[in-house]
Amino acid sequence: MIKIKHLMHWPFIVFQCFLVPIFFIGCATKMAVTPKVPANETKSDFQMGGIIEYDGNKEYLPRTLKEDMSQTAFSFKYEYQITYGRDKTPQALPLLNPLSMVGFPVGENTLVITGNLTILKGQEVIKEYKATCGLEKVRSLFSEGDTFSELRKKGLLAVRDNIELQMCHDKDFLLGLESGD
Repeated sequence: MIKIKHLMHWPFIVFQCFLVPIFFIGCATKMAVTPKVPANETKSDFQMGGIIEYDGNKEYLPRTLKEDMSQTAFSFKYEYQITYGRDKTPQALPLLNPLSMVGFPVGENTLVITGNLTILKGQEVIKEYKATCGLEKVRSLFSEGDTFSELRKKGLLAVRDNIELQMCHDKDFLLGLESGD
């Protein structure tokens, strides 16, 4: 009698072990940033001053730059591009798939952000930093996940942080430029 009771619970156990993880995988957002830059052990307060050419939200500007009109030897040009992508899955197709009802993915949206920082001395390009962030959001019937606005913000901050890390790794070179070496 005890053995029969245990056998009656096996569908529930299968559901918990296999289908619940599929539901949560369908809600995940994946992010990849290149180039891979090792994080600094200590928080660097390194900043380079000069004229900044950037029209966007200051939150997305690398914090290693500071606007200093008295320091006209250097100028910084920061810009980024965003590319949005949507899958071409017809909206009616997931309704025909029975796995959609248990959280199986029904589509995905992608976002690619590329940031570019150019350091100029006069008209001469001294150094250029680039970073790219790719984001992929999988949708299910039960969860739309992050909006494009939320993904865009995450990506812009990741690109900013990556360029900051690149500059911190080149700190000695950049300080040498400021001192005129």
